[in-house]
Amino acid sequence: MPTRRQLLLATAVTGLAGVGVLAGCSGDEAAELEEGDALRMRVWSEAAAAAYEDSLAEFTEATGIEVDLKVLTWDDYWTQLPLDVASGDLPDVLWMNTAHLAQAHAGGELLEIGEEVGDAAARWESAATDLYRLDDGLWGVPQIWEQSILVAHEGLVAEAEGDASALTFDAAAPTDPLRELAAALTTDAEGRKHGEDDFDPSARTVFGFSAHPDRTAVLGPFVAGQGGSWQDEDGTLTFASAEGIDAVQYLADLAAEHLAPAGKDTVEDPTLCRTLFLEGKLGLLQTGTYDLHTLTEEIGGGFDWGIHPVVAGPKGTRPLVHAIAAVGVDPDDEDREKAIIELLTWLGSADGQRSLAENRLGIPAHRELRGAWEESWAEAGVDVSGIETPETASRPETGDRSAIATGTALPIIAEVFRGDTDAAEALPRAQQAAREAMG
Repeated sequence: MPTRRQLLLATAVTGLAGVGVLAGCSGDEAAELEEGDALRMRVWSEAAAAAYEDSLAEFTEATGIEVDLKVLTWDDYWTQLPLDVASGDLPDVLWMNTAHLAQAHAGGELLEIGEEVGDAAARWESAATDLYRLDDGLWGVPQIWEQSILVAHEGLVAEAEGDASALTFDAAAPTDPLRELAAALTTDAEGRKHGEDDFDPSARTVFGFSAHPDRTAVLGPFVAGQGGSWQDEDGTLTFASAEGIDAVQYLADLAAEHLAPAGKDTVEDPTLCRTLFLEGKLGLLQTGTYDLHTLTEEIGGGFDWGIHPVVAGPKGTRPLVHAIAAVGVDPDDEDREKAIIELLTWLGSADGQRSLAENRLGIPAHRELRGAWEESWAEAGVDVSGIETPETASRPETGDRSAIATGTALPIIAEVFRGDTDAAEALPRAQQAAREAMG
């Protein structure tokens, strides 16, 4: 006769993969820790920690395993991580991003969980899950993911008689739908449109498109849409390809030709485009789902805005996808490993992630929660149903020191937007500096 705790555990994981998933790692006995002991989990988001409270309480009720959840700020999180590695005092479960995954994996700190979760991974969005596959193993349970999107001030777009739903760019053409709509949107203080006689770009009251050197929202999707890549499959930085050069020069030219805010201004203030959009002064903002909360709260009922796919290039629409996963730290202890696997299994279930979806934190990694996430946003007055999982996406940085490498490249790429040089000169120099930083 099973105990009440075993029955609760079976119920908790039914939506994920059944009790059989746990049996593969812990036999017929549920994992147990010594009295007074608890698993330690760490995240970098206060909002996520609050959302996890109900989820972890259900996990404890089902398993009897306590979870001590700690929050560190973003900077403190990554400062503390190598210190804990050196001291051997890592938490049992960590939030992880792709930029730091390879280093943690190479250090032998993580648990490979592919065999343990089994078919459960098929219920997770592959766009998020695949970012945590290395060396034929799965090293993380995706929790939430984000992707780049285009948001439009629908009133300004309608006034310009435009359509933001399927915009395209073509760096090789003399013009394209993006440039045409950006021009139709751009207006000076006297109401003159871009291209009209006496148009004054220094007195613009409405700007066209957010062409600025933002890696996630703009550079990644445009380089990939042009046919380039930020890194190749081996992790080598490759953004200075002919396609990458064309894409970056195209974006800088939009600013130089007054179809976007001035490049020197967006370099000086990376949030300028978002600020202009919030003020109703920018027609088209390419950003990410991570900005939906800010847009909703700041705009309120100020004007109608809508969500569309990122601008497509010759190779199609290529939004950049980020994902956050929960990873398990190898405890070198069989009983504790069983408990960690049980927690990771729970965090991969629909019930385990439900509070994240209902609190609109990222896009849910578990497919069954998509409806709950859309309903929660609908209650906030935002229609996110048009945000589709991309068939082909631009990928974030991966590999040891990859975030540092991109951080090294961006100030050099910014020179193109300021007009100090062109992309053909700057991108090879940026790529070389980034490769050296990556090691």
